[in-house]
Amino acid sequence: MAAFQEVFRRSGIDERRSPPGMVVPFGGSNIVALIDTGRKLKVDPNPHALGIKEIDGADTLRRVVQARDTFSEPDIDPQLRAASLPATFNGDARFFEINGRIKPIGFPGLEVVARSAGRKIEARLHVAVLPEIKIKVAFRNVMVPGIGGTPAFHTKKPCNEQDELLTINSIWPQANIRFEPMPSDWLVIDDSQAALKQELANAAAMKDASLAAFPDVIEVEKLKSFFVKYKVKGAHLTIFCVDKLWSNGSSPNGSFARSLDLAFISSQRGPNTSAHEAGHFLGYYSKSASKPWDSHTVKTDPKTGKETGRKTSRC
Repeated sequence: MAAFQEVFRRSGIDERRSPPGMVVPFGGSNIVALIDTGRKLKVDPNPHALGIKEIDGADTLRRVVQARDTFSEPDIDPQLRAASLPATFNGDARFFEINGRIKPIGFPGLEVVARSAGRKIEARLHVAVLPEIKIKVAFRNVMVPGIGGTPAFHTKKPCNEQDELLTINSIWPQANIRFEPMPSDWLVIDDSQAALKQELANAAAMKDASLAAFPDVIEVEKLKSFFVKYKVKGAHLTIFCVDKLWSNGSSPNGSFARSLDLAFISSQRGPNTSAHEAGHFLGYYSKSASKPWDSHTVKTDPKTGKETGRKTSRC
């Protein structure tokens, strides 16, 4: 059966939608496979809005094999491997490059079809062409007084901003969304200070502030408001790295504080946890959260209030 399919994972193609949906960056291009038994179908582009050309299948398959080999290495994190291994193709696959340099095309996108010699439509694909949106994100390792009062990491696994951004930006370009770093310092929480003890007591609803202390386990529902004042100015999203989390009866790898534009990642986080929380941030601004193809939207810029209108495929 003829069908358009994703070539490389996280490349902006949602096969779960019917028909499949595809995001092409405005000013750039993307690749899609067409499963065409007999290799006789003709792809009908709209020459006024998209550029579509068939590309060398051997070269594309070589790149697919290289990607499979890379993510099949034994030292690759299993979660990252599962999210990155591309599909396996046989001789029925043809590959097309779709160019989005002419004009932006919003959702649900322009329909591209594959027809038989008798003009019957055998496969459909919706293509959206989106300009890039940039999201400013800041990472803050939380520190607490250690031996002799010297600041020590709260987490057993401090985060590295460059590594976290590298993973985030390997996922979200599928929607032509790029996360950029905002300069930030590590956050030192000195719970010996009376004023800070009072803030912690207020957040935890404690009557005696003298007993308040910064906890080993961050209860997100209780303490998220405490962290608001420590968000990085100018960042759309601030992510705090702590040791352990507790939220809604479980100990998650990460947690997004809805409406506060901040998130937490823990020592037990995986390689994709920050990207996952970034997805929750994007999803909070969604106009149509019930639709898989439109599930992550920046409805308004959190700082300017301006409409962005971005809808993206799931990561």
